[in-house]
Order: sequence, then C-alpha cells, then structure tokens
Amino acid sequence: MSDNLSLPNIQEADTLLSDLFQEVQKWEGTLAGGKKLGTGAAAIESLLKSQVSFGNPQDRLTLLTEETFKGSGTELIGIYKQQMQTQYDFYYMTLTVNLRPQPGAQFTRLTCQLDFHPKGSNEPIIQNIFPNQQWRTVMNFGVGMDIGLNGNLEWSAGVDSTWLGELTNLLPGELKTNAANKNELKAFMVMPEYKYELSHAEITAVGDGSSTCYWRIQDEEIQKVGTAKFAVVFKVPKGTESINLRGIAWAEPNMKWLTADVRDVFSELSDRFKNLLRRKDEAAIHLARIANEEWSLILPKATTKG
Repeated sequence: MSDNLSLPNIQEADTLLSDLFQEVQKWEGTLAGGKKLGTGAAAIESLLKSQVSFGNPQDRLTLLTEETFKGSGTELIGIYKQQMQTQYDFYYMTLTVNLRPQPGAQFTRLTCQLDFHPKGSNEPIIQNIFPNQQWRTVMNFGVGMDIGLNGNLEWSAGVDSTWLGELTNLLPGELKTNAANKNELKAFMVMPEYKYELSHAEITAVGDGSSTCYWRIQDEEIQKVGTAKFAVVFKVPKGTESINLRGIAWAEPNMKWLTADVRDVFSELSDRFKNLLRRKDEAAIHLARIANEEWSLILPKATTKG
C-alpha cells in the first residue's frame, strides 16, 4: 500500500491509560482532599471504559455473479465477465466498526485496517472499497443514500430526487453519472440508507489492487459516528473455499480535551506522561481504544439448480 500506516499496541495502550489514571487520580485527590474523581481522572476513566468492536464479516459476505447484476438492472462489463467465467470468484463484504464511547469521552480519529490471507499465488485481491477517496465527500452529506455496485464494479448512490442535485454537485466529474434517483438506480444494492452524522469529516482510504486496505476517518466529534460501515469487493482464484481475515480498528482520543482536563496536575505527573502529553496528537495512538480480531471466512458458492 502506498500510504504507510502505524498500528497501535493494545497492551501498551491499556497499560498507559491505567497508569495515567492512577497518577492523575492520586494527585487530584491530594489537591481536593478527598477520594471523589477529579476532572482529569474522570476523563481518563471515560476513555478506559470506551470500547471499539467489530461486527461479523461473514454476515453480509456475498458471491457476485453475472446473474447478480442482471437481476439488478445492469450488466457486467466484459473484463469482469471473463474473469468470473475463467479465473476468479468475486465477493462483496460489509464490515462494521462499533465505537461505544462512555459519556464525556472525546475522540477525533477512527481507523480500520483489513488484511486478507493467504499471501502468495492464492492471495485475495481487493477490487474496490467504500468509501474511497472519490466518495469521501459523502461522509459529510448527512442524507441517507442507497449504495450499490454497478456493472463496472464501481459504486453508485441513489437518493430521493430532492437531494439528487446536491449529491451530484459533491461528486468529482467522473462520478457524477454514478448518482441517481433511488427509483432509477441500476446497481446491486449493498448498503441501503448509508449515512453518517458528521459535519466536517475527512477520510483517507487505501487498498485497491492489494490484499490489505484501510480507512481513516477524522472528525472533531468522531464519537458521534456510532457504527461505521465499510465495504469491500474482492476476488480470489476459482476453487478457493475459505480465506482468513485480520482486522484492527482503533479510536484515538481528542488530545486537546484530555490535556485540558489534566492541566491542574500536569506539573506533578511523572516525566514519561509529561513527555507523552506534550506530543499532543502524536501521542493519541498510544492511548487509543482498540479492537483486534481474526476470522476464518467460508466463501459462499453459487447454488446449483436441481
């Protein structure tokens, strides 16, 4: 992949947050003369209790065939027809990442990386991901869209006619024809009513043509995302019965919020935490809430007509 991605360490993040909580609680208790949690300790506790988790990737794992698209009012282009007939089986998968922040916890970045296995001659190849760079503007659209796959194995979006003009204006020139009225969308439906409640989100997405992909969503109030949905179209050599998938997702805390809440005891903290917090946004990944899972996916096969 062209953009290097630094991965967090789950054990390190848990240990750092727990140790920071103990230090802040100790010094805030000294200042307040009691055992009630102070502002800083309460903020860190809210991070410790916040959770990130994955949905089940097998849930919406779907075999894509020529008939899949014909039944949706569209037709595959020649190259994909040929590959499906002679070389590859194509699949569509939706994976959800659930961010469950505790009250008061603030996050600014959510990242998800998927790594398909095996590697080598039987390596899965990612055909397309959603949302990708071209579709990043939909993160801030705020209106429910039906997302589908057209005959070019590209993404299309359907909205109510009252919103169509606005959506079309958001998309780059080459994608304007991929927006349509919901009732006229000719595509295999994959994510009905796709919508994020974010207003200033930025997204980086990388992965087409390899066996690894990732998404990074940045927003000052990313905790409002709740459940993020990511879609992948991938292909495997014909005859492949199963693959392994490794996923890691993490939410990085808002360091402005965190450092402001511990400022009253900052001077009393140990050097390791002073140095960590002075790094501000660079330190966020070391205090992230993280999910790390691996799945063995049984690939669906076409049903034979008896």
